[in-house]
Amino acid sequence: MRPIVSKIIVSFWLVTTVISCSAVPDATVAVDNTTIINANYIGNGVQWDPYQLDYGEKQLKISSEDWQKLYSRLDFMKPQFIRVMINTTSVMESGVLNETKNYENIAPILEYCQSRSVKVVLGDWGDRMVNSKTNTISKQHLKAAAEYLDFLVNKKGFSCIHYYNMINEPNGFWSSTDENYELWKNAALYFWSEVKVLKLDKKVSLLGPDIAIWKTDKVDWITNSVKDLDHAIGVYDIHTYPSKITVNSGEYTSILKAYKDAVPANKPIVMGEIGFKFVEKEDEALLKENIARAKAKPYASVEDSQMFVYDYVYGSDMADALIQTVNAGYSGSVAWMLDDAMHGKEEKNKLKVWGFWNILGDEYFGAKEEEVRPWFYSWSLMTKYMPSGSQVHKVTVDGNQNLKAISVSKEGKNMIAIVNVSSQDLKVNLTSKDLPVLKQVKKFVYAKGKLKLEGDHIVLPNETSLKLDLKKNTAATIPAEGLLVLTNFDY
Repeated sequence: MRPIVSKIIVSFWLVTTVISCSAVPDATVAVDNTTIINANYIGNGVQWDPYQLDYGEKQLKISSEDWQKLYSRLDFMKPQFIRVMINTTSVMESGVLNETKNYENIAPILEYCQSRSVKVVLGDWGDRMVNSKTNTISKQHLKAAAEYLDFLVNKKGFSCIHYYNMINEPNGFWSSTDENYELWKNAALYFWSEVKVLKLDKKVSLLGPDIAIWKTDKVDWITNSVKDLDHAIGVYDIHTYPSKITVNSGEYTSILKAYKDAVPANKPIVMGEIGFKFVEKEDEALLKENIARAKAKPYASVEDSQMFVYDYVYGSDMADALIQTVNAGYSGSVAWMLDDAMHGKEEKNKLKVWGFWNILGDEYFGAKEEEVRPWFYSWSLMTKYMPSGSQVHKVTVDGNQNLKAISVSKEGKNMIAIVNVSSQDLKVNLTSKDLPVLKQVKKFVYAKGKLKLEGDHIVLPNETSLKLDLKKNTAATIPAEGLLVLTNFDY
């Protein structure tokens, strides 16, 4: 009887497979491998600043074990692009640069980036670089910033520093420039003149204008920067903290394109910071929940925390934002931010809770805070498998606006990612007329209850050794508020 039973099982498997493949999909995802959106992607990464360490009640130090934990977690992510911001005034004494002051705080970050060939944006937050009340720049502090850059690049050999960001978000009322473009321009030009005196201009270029935007009303900062500073700017950038509704609806793409279109064709634009804030009326309930969670957290800043970093949905939302950024022609994205322990707000022990973790959880903030939060895994997959130098291909998604997708390749290896921001599983037909058959494909599924984890921070593929032939329609299910990553990059 055993052969008959086997035939019945095989027949049943064939029937159910045909039924599932022939079911009407919610959408079609089509990869156009012949149309290149971006021929040389810089890469994705994260903001990693020197740690605050003085938390009012207590002065802390990051142990060698914690540095190793940070390195191991980042090694899984494989960041290609990291932004590091300081105040030059923190390495000055009596108005004079002291190159070695606080060096132990920045050195481990730059040493990691140097050893892993990570491109670094170094920059100054803007403290005392300008005086918005008198509308003047501080040549003293700008000169010191250039000299400190020279110290790090030439004397310490940190060739990983490719770009310099002069003054964070200069278009904001919260910035030292107080929204004054001319003041920022003058500071950037003077700083660049000092960079040239030190013969650093062949090693480092400016990144700017580094503006924070929510709509398309700040494009003039890009057009003016092109007119006044294109000779010094190697990479243009903006920051976005969109509302969930803005991103999930797809409106985010049109906003991004307005800034991309203002950049010269021969220069890249990147997302210098990206995170979510619930600023639109449709997200009012989320804003209230965010505030309530922050108030309930002993060390969370109520004014500046994103408490949904503890939820899987933040990972799928960040993937949605990244996918739209990539498809809009941007060349990289820096997530805000790596670690809660980097920045305080309001009071020294009230932290900006935005990170993948708090590395000082065991020491002070609560052991559970040191654990990896879900969005680390989605951002890591989208960073690890978009290596520097990747080509980005055109992808069309028809049938459901809750789905977005990207396709990238490098040296014969590929990655396809599809995100579903709806509250239900969605079925797609994945197709391509010209993508070659992909072998040894790994399948990763990011969603609550779907991740396959190992140890402290490693995501394992849900399936391995798959063969992907998109010339034949391929069915796939994307879980609710989830991300599917298919790749044959062999790491």
